[in-house]
Amino acid sequence: MAGDNFSIRALQLGDRIDLKGLEREDAFSKNPLAFRLSGGGMVALFKSGAAVFVDMSPVEEDEIIRSLGARVVEPLAEREGETAQVVVKPTEEDITSPTGAIQIRAADPERLLLVAEAMAVSVALAHDERRIARAFERMEPVATSLARNRLPPGPKSALLGQIGEALHIQQRLADRVGVDEKPDVLWDHPALERFWAKLVDEYDLAQRARAIERKLVIIRETADMITDLISTRTSHRLELYIIALIALEIALGVYDRFIK
Repeated sequence: MAGDNFSIRALQLGDRIDLKGLEREDAFSKNPLAFRLSGGGMVALFKSGAAVFVDMSPVEEDEIIRSLGARVVEPLAEREGETAQVVVKPTEEDITSPTGAIQIRAADPERLLLVAEAMAVSVALAHDERRIARAFERMEPVATSLARNRLPPGPKSALLGQIGEALHIQQRLADRVGVDEKPDVLWDHPALERFWAKLVDEYDLAQRARAIERKLVIIRETADMITDLISTRTSHRLELYIIALIALEIALGVYDRFIK
């Protein structure tokens, strides 16, 4: 890298990035897809929709993003982003300092991949946290109506849309590599596990993931309850319709036999 200090920037570009067919001969990692540029910078692309740029200018970043084109699935109008400063100190330990800077012994691919992985998970979680917050806002009047022992007003389609949104977020979390799982680079470099643990702690990855999962459980349970109530109400209506038809048939029979 250029000098002893440089920046790393992570952006959540979309719901995911289709990396199939993007293999490069100069790539030093396949998961994530990571490679160096002629100017000395580095790029790491993640299936989760994040791209991490190491020691690159905004112009270089924009060129990479444009080159991805349609490979970014469901691109975000408002991208989540995080930036960190990296300080290289060969005689010191790999740490995350209170100032927010990340200190590493060497700017080797393995350490940079771990930093990129932590930042990629962080922006992906930020994207999910934003979506969860919106889902909770929509579910609040639903919960209020249920507390009053009645179904929320509005068409069923709106309620089903809320259920679908919760399921979509849940599927996204299930598809992404879990925070508790090791990045691939650690299988070949187990000595860096302590550094990875520090990064996970620095970005609160485990706590944030668990908080999202708890909120998803609440949304899912609420959605299931609404679905059950809608089904019950529909069943009751059908029963009333059947009773009404039977009563009408009896009335017509009485009319035909005794009145007509």
